[in-house]
Amino acid sequence: MFPLLRTYFRFLGRYPGWLAVFWAALIGFAITEGFEPYFYKLLIDSIGVKSEREIVMIVSGLGLFRLGGLLLSNLFRAAGDRVVLPASRDLRVAVIEKIHELDFAFHTSRSTGSLISIIKRGDGAFFDFFQNININTVRIVIEFSIMSVVLYQVNPMIMAMMMTAFGGALILTKRLVSLNLTARKEFNEAEDKISEIIVDNLINYETVKLFARESWERKRLSKSFINWLSKLWSYALSYRIIDIVVGGLGNLGVVGALVVGLSLVNKGEISTGDYVMVIGFVTNFYGRFFELIYNLRSVAKNMVDIQKYFGVLDEKILVSDPKKPIAITGRVAGEIEFKGISFNYPENNKSAVSEIDLKIGAGQSVALVGSSGVGKTTLVKLLLRFFDPTSGAITIDGVDIRKIKKSLLRAMMGVVPQEPIMFNNTIGYNIAYGLPNATAREIVAAARMANLADFIETLPKKYETSVGERGVKLSGGQKQRLAIARMILKNPDIIVFDEATSQLDSATEKLIQDAFWQAAKNKTAIVIAHRLSTIIRAEKIVVMEKGRIVEVGTHRQLISNKGGLYTNFWKLQSLATAK
Repeated sequence: MFPLLRTYFRFLGRYPGWLAVFWAALIGFAITEGFEPYFYKLLIDSIGVKSEREIVMIVSGLGLFRLGGLLLSNLFRAAGDRVVLPASRDLRVAVIEKIHELDFAFHTSRSTGSLISIIKRGDGAFFDFFQNININTVRIVIEFSIMSVVLYQVNPMIMAMMMTAFGGALILTKRLVSLNLTARKEFNEAEDKISEIIVDNLINYETVKLFARESWERKRLSKSFINWLSKLWSYALSYRIIDIVVGGLGNLGVVGALVVGLSLVNKGEISTGDYVMVIGFVTNFYGRFFELIYNLRSVAKNMVDIQKYFGVLDEKILVSDPKKPIAITGRVAGEIEFKGISFNYPENNKSAVSEIDLKIGAGQSVALVGSSGVGKTTLVKLLLRFFDPTSGAITIDGVDIRKIKKSLLRAMMGVVPQEPIMFNNTIGYNIAYGLPNATAREIVAAARMANLADFIETLPKKYETSVGERGVKLSGGQKQRLAIARMILKNPDIIVFDEATSQLDSATEKLIQDAFWQAAKNKTAIVIAHRLSTIIRAEKIVVMEKGRIVEVGTHRQLISNKGGLYTNFWKLQSLATAK
């Protein structure tokens, strides 16, 4: 509870001036609201006793008191908005920033649907928390304090009856709210599962259609709703139990206080005005008490919702920036060295690469080849610091990459992934993502170099054409060429091609190869390829098997080794091409 509140008020505390205005106005409003029944006593007791002028003064005082309360009410709500709205914005930005900072392992183990659900619920809970913790609770505590003092002055018995009834209700509420909290957690888990399925369907709708699995997906969703509905009913039932128990005890306290008060009036121990004041305090607070109970339930619900939201901020970053990073200004030569690199995946401790020693000269082109799963892409992920090696070190120009800020390290490189993902924006926006301040001429030049410009010119909106979510409106080859254009525009010091021509036809592949080798001129280039025709020009070819380097050389050197693994790959692909 306390760590959660500490995080919550850390964001609210960014706006101390408005927060102070909010607290002052809220406390003032609660005091004016709490003392209002006292004026009813003054009015009743003044009938037939006070002069008309004195009665008018009492009524005027009540009117001014209520006007002051109205002004304070609007002031604390306005000041509250000036705190909670920007604080909510800051929190959302911080959560997204943290998600960007989190390691590759975090994202591979979390579903997008679940994260969206956590953020959506958490943001809503942030606003509710502000209402429940800062407004409702403060008002109730202040008004209860005023009522207790005044009722004690009237008659300690009345106060004791109210305290006993409401105290007993609070004790029971604590137990019932804990059950409500458990039910809420179970419901949230069921809700997250529904969200996962829905988002999964939205992302993979094309696969659903290709395999005609609409009916199957509908049944899968309907089946998940069975558990969801069961958890929802349990959650709702816990509310009804709280209503009955708390309402019953609260009513007993109110009725008891009114009966005792009436008896005291009949005995002449308190005035009629006192009794009217008691009625005002007791009935008003009965409503406030129910607000407190609902408030506690809401706080419990919000705690569950906001806990996971804040939990994103508490996620540990496994691959962290150095405390004192080495400052690198200007361009780098691009000499890369893998020194005794071994890596096991954290989730299962499975070995991915072992004892890798590889030196890539500045401006040298190196190709990594081998069967799927031998560790080629893993080496690139280690170079980008998506993971840190289990042992060994990677250097660029002699500097251990763990001593370089991750953002600076990745800014040195341009990567064309095997499956490029596009933003749901225009073609121009996606190309310019490599260089946000690029001119239209530079964007067109990059598209032309990537053999994409002719296709774009055939589109009605040209570079303003939307590519759709994840680039769904483009073919696989078009997305890859767009990714190549994006990399070319970035003009990095180190280039990484990960199966970047795997979805292109032979004619386009030739054009892309020419564009690539032109872009890679005088730059360090790492090429991952299954199609060996794409890497013949590489100055060094590294053949991998079972996470280890087994052969190194040029194409001519490796092909001359008749029993070598590379020669075997070449023969198999040549036979496949001949067929």
